[in-house]
Amino acid sequence: ARGDDAAMGGGEMTADELLAKAEKKMTTTLTRWKPDYDSAMLYFDEAATKLKQAGRKQEAMIAWEKCAEANERTGNDWHAGKHLEQCAQLARDLARHDQVVAYAERACAAYVSAGRAQRAAECLGKIARLIDEAAPDEAYDLASRACEMLEDDGKAANARDFYSLAGAIRMRQEKFADAAETMLRFGASCDAANAHASLRKAYLSAVVAQLYAGNGAEAQQLYADVGEVDAFQDSDEQRCAYSLISAYRDADADAVRSAIAASNALTFLDAPFARAARKLPRPGHDLRAISIAMGGDGGVLAAGERFMDGIGGGGGGGGGGDSDLPDDEDLT
Repeated sequence: ARGDDAAMGGGEMTADELLAKAEKKMTTTLTRWKPDYDSAMLYFDEAATKLKQAGRKQEAMIAWEKCAEANERTGNDWHAGKHLEQCAQLARDLARHDQVVAYAERACAAYVSAGRAQRAAECLGKIARLIDEAAPDEAYDLASRACEMLEDDGKAANARDFYSLAGAIRMRQEKFADAAETMLRFGASCDAANAHASLRKAYLSAVVAQLYAGNGAEAQQLYADVGEVDAFQDSDEQRCAYSLISAYRDADADAVRSAIAASNALTFLDAPFARAARKLPRPGHDLRAISIAMGGDGGVLAAGERFMDGIGGGGGGGGGGDSDLPDDEDLT
């Protein structure tokens, strides 16, 4: 409930007057033996709003932090989390990325204390999106933690957007092996949630990321690891992955391009992975060396012997070559 002072036209006060009132309510006197947290949080909240409107974002951030702390002292962790989220957004505006992360973590903890684990995870993911370009490593960590929290809470189906964000961040950073690993984790999460369409896209995205990095042997092993997953078998995504890996093992650039042209599955991947696929094989990649690392013959006998029995197949011969697309296209 609003205190007596707060009920007396606080909206007409300036931001500085409101701050002064709030600080006064946080102190004890001869007649008030403990802080009046309820009144203080109202004054801090109103002051922060006015400070933000006036462009005084640093002061607004501090005011909302104090408001959150007052809420925590009264056991109102839900509202504390909301105010700490506002602090994180202001810290982003001020380009203080370490503070963004600190506020995000505190907001997450407050929501967990309030019994709202899903909101806690979504808070991390939301704030990760705020800094995904300015502080990609920090954003990746926040998004990954959001996914883990949702999975632990039995809400794996809600993690899709945050896995997509994490994968896009790693593709933008050219950390393609990490992007592939992220998509593998996403696929396993989808398997647990029976989200089979997303699972198939995740595993194909992982294969594309490894091939885009020139890691043919890793892509081949990845395919072997997921190829027997029931939801992946006999799918367009599995056939496309097989065709791409088979073409790389044969060092056949024409077959790579044919596999891409023949598959609609690649079109429906998240944008960074779909764009990467369209550029395969990348200029500068030595298809012969990649083929040999995969256990192939480097294209010498590229007549069609496949690397494992299974579904689908790559296209014809033609030896090595490079994609006609420029290699500096933005993957995001």
